[in-house]
Amino acid sequence: MTVPIRRRRSLTALAGALSLAVVAGCAGAPATSSPATSITAYTGATGQLTANFNPYILTSNQPGRGIIYETLMFLNRARADDPRPMLAEEFDWNDDGTAITFQLREGVQWTDGEAFTSDDVVFTFELMAEHEALNTSALPIESVEAAGDTEVTITFGRPAYTDLWTIASDTFIVPEHIWSEIEDPVTFGNAEPVGTGAFALSSFTAQSYELTANENYWDGDKSYLDSIRFVSHSGNQSALSALTAGQIDWASIFIPDIENTYGSRAEGNHYEVTPVYISTLGANLEEGPTSDLAVRQAIYRGIDRDQVNELNYDGLSTPATPGMLMLPREEEFLAEDLQGVVPTHEPDEARQILQDAGYTEGADGIFVSPDGDPLSIEVKVVTGYTDQIAALDVMRQQLAEVGIDLQPREVSFASFVADRDNGNFELVIDNLYGGVTPFTLYEDFYSSAAAPPIGQPATKNFARFRSDVVDEALEEIAGTEDEQVHAEAYARIQEEVAEQLPYIPILQSMALSQFAGAKITGFPTADDPYALPMTHSAPDLGIVAANLRPAE
Repeated sequence: MTVPIRRRRSLTALAGALSLAVVAGCAGAPATSSPATSITAYTGATGQLTANFNPYILTSNQPGRGIIYETLMFLNRARADDPRPMLAEEFDWNDDGTAITFQLREGVQWTDGEAFTSDDVVFTFELMAEHEALNTSALPIESVEAAGDTEVTITFGRPAYTDLWTIASDTFIVPEHIWSEIEDPVTFGNAEPVGTGAFALSSFTAQSYELTANENYWDGDKSYLDSIRFVSHSGNQSALSALTAGQIDWASIFIPDIENTYGSRAEGNHYEVTPVYISTLGANLEEGPTSDLAVRQAIYRGIDRDQVNELNYDGLSTPATPGMLMLPREEEFLAEDLQGVVPTHEPDEARQILQDAGYTEGADGIFVSPDGDPLSIEVKVVTGYTDQIAALDVMRQQLAEVGIDLQPREVSFASFVADRDNGNFELVIDNLYGGVTPFTLYEDFYSSAAAPPIGQPATKNFARFRSDVVDEALEEIAGTEDEQVHAEAYARIQEEVAEQLPYIPILQSMALSQFAGAKITGFPTADDPYALPMTHSAPDLGIVAANLRPAE
């Protein structure tokens, strides 16, 4: 089975057992100051901040997705937990998986005092059905109906078992009484967000904003921090300086030699290494040099990933499977033909691929296309993302040896996301995230339904990859709970994406997260990964923020 599903799953009884326990972030580390009531966090934001908390816009401020706005359930991607009740207490699938009914939590209020009801859930899913740009995972929503204030049934055009994570844990519920007045929810800036989460926006500047504890939060038995201040920096180096100076208490940035640079720098400093995403070079398949499969295959073979890992990531990353699975978490789905297969450095093979495709080597050693264009490829990266910038510099030198001129170009975060989503790029370096099974990543980044034309934003499948093989396999997986059917269909998907390479895998990467253990506790650890610990991971950051406590 792709997700844990029971015909009648009562999660109310599990609520106590699943309630997030307070865990010691750094056992035995004494506090060096008075218990913190407020902390400072860094999500990776660079440059001036914009007051945008629209949970449907990926360029908006991350705390909107999880801390301010919440989901119906929380499905943990860090370990195989049962779904945790959030705005809903239980759910029930119909017999063929084409409809799911949620029983909502009673007594929840929006931060403006209005009651949360089934009308808000109906409105949210109808909003997604009406606006394709908001339905980033292309959920086939056919109807949404309420039965009283606390029951909602969502009906789909096909079995949707495998979409549980998207439906329940990646759809952020917005208030109908506010959003029904919004003319264009796709571009709505939402500078004054009203949510149901544990914290609410209290102040905003171009350099930082503060979220203050929601006194009427539905999980009222928790003793929260008073506030969390989120700050912007020019990049990783600036953030690292603030982190080591004790000016940031929670962050998720790459730090070279992290034990010496941060871990042992001050008493209580704690960090977590979490395998969570696949680093890729995302290709533009519609136009430019990377629309040629031969070029993508040559890049794939021209990269020495072991060197990139050792020089730039302290060897913390692991090889990525060409089938784009997260291992070992998803090893049960790995195609037999790809067992033990990882990308290898084959420079001679890379050159041969280009020659066989009609490319000729120029006097400067760079290949020239059959149309006479030098094989010079621009790759966009966010300014200040020092680890990715350094990795691209290594790959630039490696690919030059096989006749490819890689040209990194740094752009602001907002420009990067806009260019990526609208197809204004040749290559981008970016990370692919999935859900609790491979289905979510494949549906989000490899399905034709998630690939709009150039010029229309593609928040997930920005390579605009389309494949009948993948689409048919995804349909088969979604239509049954038969594990053998799933295994065979997943194998076909892996073989197709490994051959076509719309997203060229670099490494299966680890996210580093840092916590000032002398000030706060309650964060996820390797022993208790109750959520992903990163400040940029939604909805997990909301779960973590609600669980943080002052250190004694």
